[in-house]
Amino acid sequence: MQRSFFTDSGVVNIAKSLIGNYLFSNIDGVLTGGTITETEAYRGHQDLAMEKHLLRRPSSISTLKKQGGVAYIYTIYGSHSMLNIVTNDADHTDSVLIRKIKPTEGVDKMRERRGVNTSLRNLCDGPAKLTQALAITPALNGEPVLNNTLIWIEKSNYTIVSDHITSSPRIGIDYAKDEHTGKQGPRDDTTLPWRFTLK
Repeated sequence: MQRSFFTDSGVVNIAKSLIGNYLFSNIDGVLTGGTITETEAYRGHQDLAMEKHLLRRPSSISTLKKQGGVAYIYTIYGSHSMLNIVTNDADHTDSVLIRKIKPTEGVDKMRERRGVNTSLRNLCDGPAKLTQALAITPALNGEPVLNNTLIWIEKSNYTIVSDHITSSPRIGIDYAKDEHTGKQGPRDDTTLPWRFTLK
């Protein structure tokens, strides 16, 4: 992947374009990873989901305001890591959440880390599952995802046509609403079709 891919201003397009490319980690000398099959876009201060996220996690701003192409990793519920890729330039707080991958490398190690003997379909079918399987933790927060040997995104040689990607509302962002009536009326960003999934 080229850095220009991640520094582009169109985070929604980046989220869609990441589908079909690869995510890898190499932790303790073990290569694990697979094909990205689901993502979500978050558009900085033009998106109530991101605006309220930053209000809850003000310490995250320093990572999100790096130049696109680094990992932004935080935990929810005390232990579940969420992997996002920072996009755009340092004046914005755009990012893409990696929600699912189809495992292709190090499957046995992924199952060991997750403590399950499950199908490939279910091994990394959620953001917390895939980070556990790939041993991705907040210790990697701020790491570049280009020219790195710990965590990286790799371009696929295959092109995924748009017809093979569905778009739908993002998950778990019921808070992305503003009931206060302003000049433009109440805002509701929960229905934005910014989740992309490989059919």
